[in-house]
Amino acid sequence: MRLAAVMEWLEQRVECPAWYIGKIDSSKTQCIGLYNINAGTPVLAIGGLENTSYAVKAVSILVHWSKNADTAERKAQEVYAALFGQSGVIGGKRVIAFNMRTPEPVDVGTDDAGIYEHVIETTIYYER
Repeated sequence: MRLAAVMEWLEQRVECPAWYIGKIDSSKTQCIGLYNINAGTPVLAIGGLENTSYAVKAVSILVHWSKNADTAERKAQEVYAALFGQSGVIGGKRVIAFNMRTPEPVDVGTDDAGIYEHVIETTIYYER
């Protein structure tokens, strides 16, 4: 599963004027960026790859949204809700679960321009 597929799936569920992978354009006052999280280990069943039924993709989502703290928090909660407890098909792979790493979006303050930012981390469990 690639970040681009996750982004395309989220674009259908969350209204946002600008989406990015790997790096956001911080001059935008409203955008969402997706990043890989390099953590965990690959899933491999005792019987080998042919017996491994699922894989994982760890993703960090940065919600870079407005100079209003409440508006930014609301957008971050909207993104969180689009994932938490949901299922679907991303990039042709059936999603088993989104394992949220925190109970809510994490407020990381503002950038140098005063735009509020929140981070959402999830591990996507999906069928191979």
